[in-house]
Amino acid sequence: MAPNSKQPNIYDVARLAEVSHQTVSRVINNYQGMKPETRERVEQAMETLGYRPNLAARALVTSKSNIVGVLASDTDFTGPATVVHKLEKTARKGGFFAITASIDPESSESIIEGIDYLQKLGIEGLVVVTPQTTAVDIARDRLRGVPVVTIDSMYRMDEHAVSMDNFAGATAATNHLIELGHTQIIHLAGPKLWFESNARISGYSSAMLNASLVPNIIDGDWSIDTGYRIGMQLNIDQPLTTAVFAANDYLAMGLLHAFRLRGISVPERISIVGFDDLPETPYFSPPLTTVRQDFESLGTRAMALLLDTINGIRHLGHDRLIPDLIIRDSTAPPSVY
Repeated sequence: MAPNSKQPNIYDVARLAEVSHQTVSRVINNYQGMKPETRERVEQAMETLGYRPNLAARALVTSKSNIVGVLASDTDFTGPATVVHKLEKTARKGGFFAITASIDPESSESIIEGIDYLQKLGIEGLVVVTPQTTAVDIARDRLRGVPVVTIDSMYRMDEHAVSMDNFAGATAATNHLIELGHTQIIHLAGPKLWFESNARISGYSSAMLNASLVPNIIDGDWSIDTGYRIGMQLNIDQPLTTAVFAANDYLAMGLLHAFRLRGISVPERISIVGFDDLPETPYFSPPLTTVRQDFESLGTRAMALLLDTINGIRHLGHDRLIPDLIIRDSTAPPSVY
């Protein structure tokens, strides 16, 4: 074909192969019962013209596109970005391509646009990597008959869900501080509408109440700036606070910087625990005690669950991963009372 000419279509293939466009369609969709010489002539014409079938159109006929969708938000964070990367790699190993649509999880319009885009591609299944229930509910409603796997949607026990047990991770982090002897422990929380944030608040509160201690929760988000701002403003003397459990490592990083500027020693005056175990946390000053999430396993297992479901293999129960507490130098027994 000459440069800048239009892309070949099914009718061009039919003319070159001297068959009907319906016959070309049957070859593309691998219908049985065709004469070998006819199939060979069509395939040769496709090769000569450089024709590539429209996968979305083919999916409408065969219901097989070998495409799965990923509905994702906040992939600028390390955790979600790692999950999406493993989803894509696992899909390829299973013979599928994963197409990601980035959405604003707080906008129903954005969620619907993302789902409709993926649906037009003929996706055979969807993984939802977003922190709010709205996206999950809309996806299930608009994609009826298409398997939907959710990640970290612990607000309900769903047989098509894989989650990190944020409750268990937060409980372990808080119990670590309690076992060191801390009694006045603040939790700097993540955003209220996130699954993970609410589960971590619940885990912290449960551990505190089980130890007959009073929870003290400060609302936050996931940013370093918020950790820094709260760290600069926080009065840790009234009442005498000796430990902070931050909902993620970025908040903890902001706290560490603020306390350093204020001359508050960590862990001598106050202990800090984070959540996530980002690659840089061993290099914080001091190295951060935190809760490690296996984001790679989360993505791998979620996509494996989706592909099994597409292939008719049914798994019962909620696949839940338990995070690990990683103890470093930012926590120690309290030295002030």
